[in-house]
Amino acid sequence: MSDALESHLVHERGNRPQGPSPVDLVSVQSQLAYGYAGNSAAVPVLRMLGVRVAEVPTTLLSNTPFYATLRGRVLPADWLADLLRGLDERGVTSRARLLASGYFGSVANGEAFADWLERHGASAPRYVLDPVIGDTHTGAYVEPGLEEVFARRLLPRAWMVTPNAFELARLAGRPALQEADALAAARALLLRGPEWVLAHSVVGADGALVTLLVGRDAAWRLQSPRLDVDVAGTGDVLVALLAAFLLRGEAPERAVERALAGVHAALESTLAHDWEELDVQAAPAAALAPGPARFAAVAL
Repeated sequence: MSDALESHLVHERGNRPQGPSPVDLVSVQSQLAYGYAGNSAAVPVLRMLGVRVAEVPTTLLSNTPFYATLRGRVLPADWLADLLRGLDERGVTSRARLLASGYFGSVANGEAFADWLERHGASAPRYVLDPVIGDTHTGAYVEPGLEEVFARRLLPRAWMVTPNAFELARLAGRPALQEADALAAARALLLRGPEWVLAHSVVGADGALVTLLVGRDAAWRLQSPRLDVDVAGTGDVLVALLAAFLLRGEAPERAVERALAGVHAALESTLAHDWEELDVQAAPAAALAPGPARFAAVAL
């Protein structure tokens, strides 16, 4: 920001309280003007569940790339670095209990985020890494160098990593689409730093949709039916719900049960309304539903 602009924007207020605002989570990912993906999917869900979130955009786009046109841009890396620096100047980073990252849009943004995270070292909030690379339908849709940033710089600093089956295979360097392979790949990732791997969009032995939560001492399997719908934002909502319930003190396997129920309800509502975008507002109520888990975590 230029000195002239700073002089114009920065000013005093006569009756502003001095206490810092609480922040539970810092979420660093894409932002859309229309539709639901990245922060545009995660933040509404988080706030509906009472999570106080600081949202940092890595892109400002009109919509997801699934439409005939796409406007906006990936933020320059120096812009992202400046936004993160601004959070530090407000003390946000030291107050937040969780940090989550998703789509970066460029290798340069991934490197800028990694630089910032490394500067904080052990004082950084507990970090949930969603390594957005691609999926089995599209293949990789990010710059190739980002995979190296994830593997070399971010994975070792993550407390939890949340890949889909395609991303898990890319990070682990081994097959991960089928359940047995995904379990082995997740355990291989644990040797490189994280305490938890949440692998989703895995194919079960009977063709069912499987989600695996794998820790250093235990693992769980959750199974849910496939729905004939393909919309953006499901992974972002899954991670947002997971983070919200972890912040409430839920055990990881219970948080995943709630998160999966919420995502499934959002997809069901999307189909019922015949909407082209994910109904993210349907997710929190389903995730909060009392009683037995809709999709139970079964210990392996």
